[in-house]
Amino acid sequence: MKILITNVVMLNTGDAAILMGLMDILKKAFGSDVEFVIYDSKPEVARKYYPELTFRRWVYLDRRKFRQLGGWSDRLQQINQNYVLFAAWCWTHGLKQITRALLSPNELKALIEYASADLIVSTGGTYLVENYSLEKRIFDFQFSLMLKKPLMLFTQSLGPFTNPVYKTKLQKIFNDAALILLRDRASLKHLEEINVNTQNSHVSSDAAFALAQPEAIQHPQPVPKNSHLKVAISSREWSHFKHIDSKFGMHKYLESLSAVTQYLVEKHGAEVTFLSTCQGIPEYWTDDSKVGEDIAAMVPDSVRQNVQVDHQFRLPEALLEQLKTYDFVIATRMHMAILALAAGTPVLPIAYEFKTRELFDRLQLGKWVHDIELIEPKEFTQSVEAFIQAIPQIRQTLAVGVVKEQQQALEAGAIAKQALEQ
Repeated sequence: MKILITNVVMLNTGDAAILMGLMDILKKAFGSDVEFVIYDSKPEVARKYYPELTFRRWVYLDRRKFRQLGGWSDRLQQINQNYVLFAAWCWTHGLKQITRALLSPNELKALIEYASADLIVSTGGTYLVENYSLEKRIFDFQFSLMLKKPLMLFTQSLGPFTNPVYKTKLQKIFNDAALILLRDRASLKHLEEINVNTQNSHVSSDAAFALAQPEAIQHPQPVPKNSHLKVAISSREWSHFKHIDSKFGMHKYLESLSAVTQYLVEKHGAEVTFLSTCQGIPEYWTDDSKVGEDIAAMVPDSVRQNVQVDHQFRLPEALLEQLKTYDFVIATRMHMAILALAAGTPVLPIAYEFKTRELFDRLQLGKWVHDIELIEPKEFTQSVEAFIQAIPQIRQTLAVGVVKEQQQALEAGAIAKQALEQ
């Protein structure tokens, strides 16, 4: 069986964790001999870090671009997309010679690959939100469906949708998809708001939870007596503040993490490490360790010797093992949070999108979520102290909730198999 997994960004270790979990889920459902072809934004770089996997370049990114033509570029780009979609229509209607005449060699190669797939799965994540351009994703969905391939969207947090063009295009795509898996009920509500028939939609768990280690969760390593706290902090750049100025919002966020870092060192003698899922790859568009350096530079010199900024890239499995070594994690990146939870390590989350609150509400830990737009140094520091005192009870809650998330993530494979058979 041949499965294409599209819309992947492997240079983000959180996205890579989704893919690894997704492949495990699909292998359990369809058999270990499944052939995976992965469509990534930077396949040449992804191969360097994951040489065992088969990568291709996003079809959209292999297309002609017209940026140099200024105001005409968007219009010409849309014409060019329709041109390739017409070529796909010709292919499915027996007009293959026309398709071959219309497409470049790279485009034709991609079309044949898509047409030969038994199933096309758009990876899980949070890329169908209007903070980002949706054109690339929409084109990929349309291309898959034009070739009459069964299309499944794996565990997503998506919407809300306000752009009329996006709403019209996505409504048709969602209605034509064989299956839509959602990470939260808020996303299901966002589908209903644009009049999608949700009979093919199911709320499930993030695919990265398939990597969870129940033994580590239910039987965490005891902390040695008289040892200092070890805390990891995941920070990131964020510009999509909705209710406050972005520069002011980032200032408060950095100030809050700096204050907490100082408090942890001075009050608890903690060793604090800035560590995240987006670091150590120069070819990726962002590096969270740079934000970590900015925060570390804000603390007093007397504190700085207890603060490290980790710049190393790690595969998802290696990052999961590293996260076992901390007493708790303060996580802004959601998949930093999920990998820590999968390793049995408690997490105090900072939410920059609704997906984080939805996840921790489901884990019965919603009281600990901090909104990045509302975070304040004094209140956040008080919350961290309360969190430290509550860690024994939090571990008990996680021992149930995270294993349940893993089971639900694995059950998504059976749902996908049933949807394909239908």
